[in-house]
Amino acid sequence: MKQVDPQTQAAIELLSQIQKLLQLHEENPFKIRAFDKAQDSLVEVCDLPQRAKAGTLTEIKGIGKGISEVLTEFFELGKSSVKEELESSLPEGLLELVGIRGLGVKKAKLLMDQLEIKSVGELEYACHENRLLKIKGFGEKVQSKILSEIQFIKSTQGKVRIDDALVISQQVLELLKSKLPAKVKVSETGELRRKKEVLSRLDFMIEVSKTHQKMIETKVLKALSDYRKKVDLTVEVGVSYAEPDCWGYELAKTTASAEHWKALGEPKRKKSKTEEEFYQELGLKTLPPETRETGEEVTLVKKNKLPKIIVEDQVQGVFHNHTTYSDGIATLEQMVKRSMELGYRYIGISDHSQSAFYAQGLKTPELKQQQEEVKKIQKKYPKIKIFWGVESDILADGSLDYTESQLKKFDFVIASIHSRFQMNKEEMTQRMIQAIRHPATRMIGHLTGRLLLGRAGYELDFEKIISEASKNQVAIEINAHPARLDIDWRLGKLLRKYKTMVSINPDAHSLEGLEDTSYGVITARKALLPQELVLNTFSTQEVENWLQRK
Repeated sequence: MKQVDPQTQAAIELLSQIQKLLQLHEENPFKIRAFDKAQDSLVEVCDLPQRAKAGTLTEIKGIGKGISEVLTEFFELGKSSVKEELESSLPEGLLELVGIRGLGVKKAKLLMDQLEIKSVGELEYACHENRLLKIKGFGEKVQSKILSEIQFIKSTQGKVRIDDALVISQQVLELLKSKLPAKVKVSETGELRRKKEVLSRLDFMIEVSKTHQKMIETKVLKALSDYRKKVDLTVEVGVSYAEPDCWGYELAKTTASAEHWKALGEPKRKKSKTEEEFYQELGLKTLPPETRETGEEVTLVKKNKLPKIIVEDQVQGVFHNHTTYSDGIATLEQMVKRSMELGYRYIGISDHSQSAFYAQGLKTPELKQQQEEVKKIQKKYPKIKIFWGVESDILADGSLDYTESQLKKFDFVIASIHSRFQMNKEEMTQRMIQAIRHPATRMIGHLTGRLLLGRAGYELDFEKIISEASKNQVAIEINAHPARLDIDWRLGKLLRKYKTMVSINPDAHSLEGLEDTSYGVITARKALLPQELVLNTFSTQEVENWLQRK
């Protein structure tokens, strides 16, 4: 689980904001694309301020003179005149309105002109008053969709994804440790320690005696206040304190979800210096922090039926990886080499299929070219097995991209939905079941299509799909990209009930994307999945046998 350098992350965010502003201004597509490519180029760089000071930013591939000047100003003055100018020249409220998915620039401007709407709040009120129905191009369906999107935006405010939370946590921990005596314990706790996929707050706990708590608390409050002035925090940060004799109890209590704590019997406060002591006093094995969610884990451990859940070291390879053949930024060979460096014994290459024109999906000639390259690279790197696959679009009727004869050539097929999200629950469920029943399908990719804090997943009958996948020996993907983490860990009980296989896939579009697998392992552990239900823990030969089962 690689974390991008905080200063690099800030620079990438700036370029992303400018890219969006350029799109709103309908600027030259090549200029917009340059800002997009520059973000990819910066991910691995960890000395941007030093390069900016030395004037060597243009030595980074993808960073031209214009972007170099933007970054230099940002690191020297802490601002961007380019961004400020683009923002100031936009009509008031446009930037806020186009943040609503499905509401493009033209429609947003139409609402602004005809209804004098300048904010999301005003738009929500207009929807409730049915004012959009009077405007050409806005019917009941569009109005309902906009209102639904506004409600989604409101429900995600003040929250962060786990990958962003971990960056902030690292900064806060370093800050707190720098202000406290060397021997003082500091720990993450709450949702953060349980590694929730989306967090509403970040909690930390400090070990301190009552005698010194006030003094420590004063230092901490000052440090956090200074930190907030430097960083635009969208999530609440909280700090609690525990005496040394009760550290174990307090850490267990603050880490636990309400359901976990209730399942433990809501224990009264007792002296326990470690969590191990705390759980021992309850006659239980210490449960890993990320599993302390639903209370089911407590019931299982009490009955000695908690499965031996997967650990990251058991992952021997990953599937669902994209290359420059479609929308990845690393070559096939680069992806293979990086997988070897990560200790993997196999890698699955699965670029987009032909219907995914937006992601440069592969046509027949390109398929043949990639197949030949896989054979060539396999000979060059015999220590790692390359499985040649494809991420095939699931079409509206549940069929897959490509002909039957083409699909048979692949070692594996990941079937995923990338379009027609508006189908109802019954239609979408049947569409998915049809794809599962297809003889070529080996895995279902990002089951619900959700984007955390960005897009709600489509409705499905999960039990029907999980049951059908088990019957057809199709693995359901745990998409490990931190923007997805889909299938949701809360469906772990159903996966275990039907003994449905999962495959932890990074959906990598870059070399660093391969390391997102760690987030998928966390998801699998939260779902209490044992090794035998996770395809990635199989040996190379076992995987080959499983893929050829139909």
